[in-house]
Amino acid sequence: MRKEFEIFDEFIKSKGLRHTSQREKILETFLATERHLSLDELYKLVRKKDPSIGYTTVYRTMKLLSESDLCGEIDFGDGISRFEHKYG
Repeated sequence: MRKEFEIFDEFIKSKGLRHTSQREKILETFLATERHLSLDELYKLVRKKDPSIGYTTVYRTMKLLSESDLCGEIDFGDGISRFEHKYG
């Protein structure tokens, strides 16, 4: 899991963005889950760890994770996008 954090950290620095504890908690929560997650499901899991993290922060972080190739976005035909681990 450490390698994913390094990849993400390098990616956000290359974009001129800051490394934040909120992004780290979102990544940690996502990587700890072994199933496909919708944004709403991930948001609820993240809020259990840190109630100060907002929905928009989760959305934007997942977009960054997708851009960095650490996750992929899938639609199973029910209109709900889900995220899966892509690295490794």
